[in-house]
Amino acid sequence: MSGSGTIQTSDGATHVWYYRIPAHAAPPHGHPVLIWLHGDGGTGNGYGSGFYPYTDADAAILVTPSGANQTWTHAAGDLAGQPQDSQFISRLIDAMIANGVAGQPIDPDRIYVGGESRGAYMPYYLLQRPSTMLRFAAVAVNAGLLYCQAGDADCEVDNSMPTNHAAATPILHLHGTNDTAVEPPPTALFHNPIDWNDDWRVFFPMKLWATQHGCFGGDNSTGQDDGVLQETYTANTHPARRYDLTGWGEACSRYQLILVEDGGHVIGGQYQRIWSFLKGYCRAGG
Repeated sequence: MSGSGTIQTSDGATHVWYYRIPAHAAPPHGHPVLIWLHGDGGTGNGYGSGFYPYTDADAAILVTPSGANQTWTHAAGDLAGQPQDSQFISRLIDAMIANGVAGQPIDPDRIYVGGESRGAYMPYYLLQRPSTMLRFAAVAVNAGLLYCQAGDADCEVDNSMPTNHAAATPILHLHGTNDTAVEPPPTALFHNPIDWNDDWRVFFPMKLWATQHGCFGGDNSTGQDDGVLQETYTANTHPARRYDLTGWGEACSRYQLILVEDGGHVIGGQYQRIWSFLKGYCRAGG
C-alpha cells in the first residue's frame, strides 16, 4: 500500500511525505522504517523504488519525504527564514512512533535514515539535532558531506564534540573518487588538494562520531585511522573498496566507507548493499 501525508512545522509550513507499506505483516515490535531522502531537484513521490525488493521482503516501510522547494535546508537547527526540514523529519518520526503509518505500527528501535546527494547531507545534520540524534538504528550516506551555516547552534564540523557527536549510530558512507559535485575537502593532516589514493583514511565526516567512541585518533600516529580494507567489488563497472575502522576494535566496524574508483556523483545500484548494512542494526538500548 502506498500513500502520502503532511506534517506542519513551527513556521506554519506544510511538508509532504510519501510511504510504501509492504504486504508482509508487521513483526512483533512493528515494521522497520527506512527514511530515504532525495537529491536536489527531486521529490519523495516514487523515490527510492530500487529498495522495494529488499525492504518489502523484510516487512520494512519505505518513507520518502519531499524537501521544501525540491531541495533540503542544510542545517541541524531551525534557521530563521529558511525551511525547517530537519524539524520536519523530527516531527515525522514523532508522528510515526505515536500513530504508525496508515495504521501500521512501526518499531521505534529500527528507524533508519539515508539519502543521496543533497539528501545525503541530511543524516549528518539529523545525527546532531538534539531531537533526532538518538533516534536512528543506523544511517547511510551516498555522496554527501557536512558543513555548518552561520547561526546553526546545533551544528559542529571542525571538531568532534560530545554534545554534537555522542550518538553511537552506525554509519555507511559511499563516495566516488572523482565526485566533482560533492567534492571532499582537503585536509591539512594529509594532502591539499586531496589525493583519494591516500586520503580516504580521513573518514570525513563520520570521524566526528567515531572519535567520540574510540574509533578514530585524528593524527594517525599509529596508522589505525587508515581503516581496514574489508572488501573489493565492482560497482557499475568501477572498482569499489569497502573499509572500516576495526583497527580500533571490532565495535568500530559500525563505521564503514565505500570508495568507488572514478565512480562520479552518487553511486548507483547499491540498494541491496545499503539495506543489508542498515537492517543489521537495532537502536542502542532498544
